[in-house]
Amino acid sequence: MARMARLKYSNPRDGYYHIISRTVLKSFLLDDEAREIFLGILRMLARVYFVKVVTFSLMSNHFHVIMRMLPHEDISDEELEARFNIYYNEGKQRRNWRPYNADAGERYRRRFSDLSKFVQDLKQRFSRWYNKKTSNEGHVWSDRFRSVMLEDGRALLACMVYVELNSVRAGLVEHPEDFRFSGLNHLVTGGRAAAWLDHETLTRILNPATLTTLVRTLPLPLSEHGHIQQVSGQNDLKHYLAIVYKEGMIGVAGKGQIQQEIGEGAQASHFADISILSMRRRWRHFSAGLFVGSQDFCMQRFNEFRSYFQTQNNRLAHRFASKKQISSGSIFDLFAMRILKQG
Repeated sequence: MARMARLKYSNPRDGYYHIISRTVLKSFLLDDEAREIFLGILRMLARVYFVKVVTFSLMSNHFHVIMRMLPHEDISDEELEARFNIYYNEGKQRRNWRPYNADAGERYRRRFSDLSKFVQDLKQRFSRWYNKKTSNEGHVWSDRFRSVMLEDGRALLACMVYVELNSVRAGLVEHPEDFRFSGLNHLVTGGRAAAWLDHETLTRILNPATLTTLVRTLPLPLSEHGHIQQVSGQNDLKHYLAIVYKEGMIGVAGKGQIQQEIGEGAQASHFADISILSMRRRWRHFSAGLFVGSQDFCMQRFNEFRSYFQTQNNRLAHRFASKKQISSGSIFDLFAMRILKQG
């Protein structure tokens, strides 16, 4: 019997999708290296396909992505060509570029606006990497992916919270923002880490006025005059954290939860320790990086060990966080460079 056609919005502006896919036999195939590779593929394809990723969670045997599709008519011909070049030519020398044929533009426009092709491309690219690394010849993913159509508003917010809490329910972390492979971690980190996410949706859905409408009351206290404060994006994020923590403290049979002491302490402090300066969250730079120090130090080491990176192209060291988040002279005014293990 033929499988059912996938349900998709006729008008992409009508709502969002929650994408879920599991590894074959629910095997725990996705270690940190594999998830880093998967995340890199997801970020790249989000620059090519007409998609906006709201949040995500990459577990060890499945992944979640909440996203929306962009109407294909909103993409100009110039931007379509730019996306084509990212897909086919990025990282290649100019003389080896695949030429863009404007006459085939409509074909690329249809492809890059297709939800199924986006997820298929994501999974197939990862499968090729995984099979090459492990000398595996079998399947990596179990069956086709699932997609749930989400109404904008309360359903979208509730699903976002559900996805953010996956790592806590699985017992991987005590604080949901500590899970490296989640949208919430990227949002709290800010800067370059969060730049690729759907800030248009996030800014709107996390606005205090919107949250008050969706959850009846603002998660954090109002101003002394009882009005909703027009707060910055960082404070908007703390309202979101308050919702995530409130739900995460609710016990679920057989699942992990945010411990009462941790949750109540974070809420009482208005998440004062949730910032880019949190040593609890920044450990990965010091444990998984190759070089950590000033920008000059990292670039000197890169040039010294260029053969290790197996590239002729220059690479830049990246700040722990943006200049807006870390002032010059701070102990965290540092750069880092790292590479994933290749075999």
